[in-house]
Amino acid sequence: MVDMDKRLFVGIKISANLQMGLDNCARGTEHYLKEDKPEALQVVTLGAEKLIGRFLQDGFPVSDIDNVSRNVRSIVQLVAPRYRVQDNSIQIYADCTVRSVIRS
Repeated sequence: MVDMDKRLFVGIKISANLQMGLDNCARGTEHYLKEDKPEALQVVTLGAEKLIGRFLQDGFPVSDIDNVSRNVRSIVQLVAPRYRVQDNSIQIYADCTVRSVIRS
């Protein structure tokens, strides 16, 4: 695990229903969860919660937040097609310590 302190993270809390979708991800979409590339999402912990989403780089343009939100939503829908992402479920987490969870 890697500690990331005071970074912005755009993501969704992982519910039991979403976790089931991630555990049984659609064929051919595993690389969106398992690779360390810009297009992949990361699973992190925040206290007792698990989140899936993306870290933002320092100096990220505010005008692009909507694009990141849509991207996180579309990848989650692609990977877990039976899970429906609610409009208000994608949130920005700031000034908190999150721990990256390595998926195998």
